[in-house]
Parts: sequence; structure tokens; C-alpha cells
Amino acid sequence: MPSQDTSVAERLAELRRKRGMTQEQLADAAGVSLGVVRKLEQGGTARIENYHRLGRVLGVRTVWFMSPENPAPRADDQRDPVLADIRSAVNPPLGLRGRIYPDDDVPPNLHLLGRAVESVAAHYQADRYDDVARLSPAVIRSAHAHVDLLEGDDRAEAIRLRSDALQLTARYLIQIREHDLSLIALRDALTDAMTVGDQALAAACIGEQGWALLRQGRFDEVEQLCADTADVLEPSKLSQTPKAIVAAWGYILMRAGAAAVRNNRPTEAREYQQLAQSAGEIVGDEIATAGHMRFGKTTALMNGMQNELVSGRPDVALSMVDEIRPRQGQATENTQQRYALDQANAHLMLRNVDRTTEIMMGLKATAPTWFSQQQAARDIAEDMLDQAKRMPSGDQREIAEFLGVTN
Repeated sequence: MPSQDTSVAERLAELRRKRGMTQEQLADAAGVSLGVVRKLEQGGTARIENYHRLGRVLGVRTVWFMSPENPAPRADDQRDPVLADIRSAVNPPLGLRGRIYPDDDVPPNLHLLGRAVESVAAHYQADRYDDVARLSPAVIRSAHAHVDLLEGDDRAEAIRLRSDALQLTARYLIQIREHDLSLIALRDALTDAMTVGDQALAAACIGEQGWALLRQGRFDEVEQLCADTADVLEPSKLSQTPKAIVAAWGYILMRAGAAAVRNNRPTEAREYQQLAQSAGEIVGDEIATAGHMRFGKTTALMNGMQNELVSGRPDVALSMVDEIRPRQGQATENTQQRYALDQANAHLMLRNVDRTTEIMMGLKATAPTWFSQQQAARDIAEDMLDQAKRMPSGDQREIAEFLGVTN
């Protein structure tokens, strides 16, 4: 194995040669362009899924390609002013007397606070992200004030609602790729959930933490985090355990499997996924879980389909559609949208560009806000343009323009 104190470019070239492969052979076996291999061996970077494909051929984990380096400077994208209010609510300044929040002289009202949290959840599920960004800072600040002013059972309920509000805000932040800020929100949401002993809500916070870490390519950490959590949650007798706890356990196992399959650990991924699907069978029809999420047989199957896709088996992934189709409406809107994107990617991997285009146009029409935030959609659009004929269709150009992708 190449030494770990060299650059990724040097290690990749050394390992490729030890495997007796030319750059062309490696690119062909991994299903990536020759330009990707050349770029990496010259010190460039690639998408995580390309690291995964190369790692699968070379027999190393995806994280093998992750090397700490000084990141190149980037132009200011001017997002900080837009996110200033959320940053202030989620990560306020810390002084010698604790965190500093604005004064709030509004009398506490748990009923109104609960309705406000539900409103943020409804906006998030409907992809109304502007409303989430507008409402969530005020809801979080109100929750802080309630916790400070109330006592006893009322205070415990305020803490639970604050955890819920922070977790919802973190989910929005993940969608817009503000992963570090989302992890701060989830850290505090988890602390609150554990303070009031709400195990299901705590599991939801950990599951969302896993999602944010997956987006950062931290696969080893996600697998360990979720495997440890699943060990704690594992029911002694599935058939006698409340479905909400079984759902929380299954949801965490899905995250562990997603991390393992992306890190070229297929055996472990299958084991996690089989357990998640067992949980899904016990739960049956999707049920609402803590943190405004849903889990059941359908969600577990959709995750299994995605794992097959990541494993480079688009034909197997698409073979699962018939089983999922009758129940897909039970999943959350976001889960269904991701499922549609996975189908588009599977068809593209099988070089059915027209079907990919059709699905992508459907997502653009029905879920434009969600669609515009998905890096996976941009990656599919780039590959779609590569596969298209010399003159992309009008729909393909429309998708690329909408997502900001250039050929």
C-alpha cells in the first residue's frame, strides 16, 4: 500500500501501477473518463462518486482519497449576509456568562411555540425554503426564551420543542450545503433531546448528523456513529417493541449502510440494509417518527435501491421499482424526490438518456426549489450532457441552464 504521507496524486499513480493498470485501463474499469484519472494524478480533484468508483476497482475505501490539504481560496459567494439571522440563532456568541441571546419580553406560550415549530416543518416538507429561512431563527430564539422562563414539565416541553426546531433548521441547512452550521444545530438539538430523555428524537438528530457528515465525505465517522447508536437502540424483541423505536432503529441503520456502501464496504452495507429492511417490515406502512420524518417498508426499500445504484448496479436498482411503486406515496415528499433522482441516475448509467431527461424535467416542474439545491442533480446533468448527442435536446439544455451546468 502506498505511504500515507504522500499526495493523493502520487499515491493514486503508485497504486495504479502496483495493480498493473494503465490510466486508460483504470478509467475503463471504473467507468470514469480518462480525463478524471489524468486530472487526479496531476493533483486535481474529482466528485466523491468518482473516488468511490476508482476505489472499488483499486480495492481501497473511498476515504483513502481524502487527504488534508490547504483548500484553495474561493470567491465570496455572498451567502453570509443572507444567512446572518440563522447563524445568530443557531450559533450565538458565547460569553463568560454563557450564550448571548436578544432580550425577548413576550410571555411564554407553549401552545403557540408548538404551532410555530409545526409551521416550520410544513414549510420544509413543501420545499418552501425561503419561509423556513425566514421563520426558523425567530422560532429558535422563542424556544430559548421559553426554556429560560419556564420550570418543571413546561420547561421540559420547551426543551423538546427547541430540539425539534433546531433539527428542522439543520435539515434546511443541509439542503443548502451549509453543513458545518447544520452540525452545530444538530449538536445542540441532540443535547436537548437527551436532556428530556426523548430517545426517538435523539435518534432523529443523530440520523440527520449522519446525513450532514455523508455530504462531507466523512464515511468512516458516519458508519461508526450510526452503528454505535443502532447498538443502543436495538430492540431485544422486535415484535414487542413500540413501532416508533423500531423505526428509529431502522432509520439509523439506513444511514450506516449508506456510509458503508459509499466507502466501498459492500458486505457491511448489505448487513446494515438487511437489518433496516427487517425494521421496515415490522413497521409496515410508513409512520411519522420524531423529528418530522417517516419510516417504514417503503423508505427502507428506497434506501436499498440507492445503495445498489452506488454499488454500480443500476439494473438491480431499477428492478426494485415495481415493488416500491404501489407504496411510494407513503414516503415524505423529499424522500420521493430523491427516489426519482435515483431512477434518473440509474437510467443514465444504463445510457437511457431520454428517460433520464424525462424524469429530470418532471422534477424541475414539480419540485423546482428542492431540485435546484441538489448537487446530485447537477452531477447527473453534467453526465447527461456528456452522453447526449453533439446537439443536446431543448429539454436537456433547459435542465442544464436551470441547474447552472455548462457543457
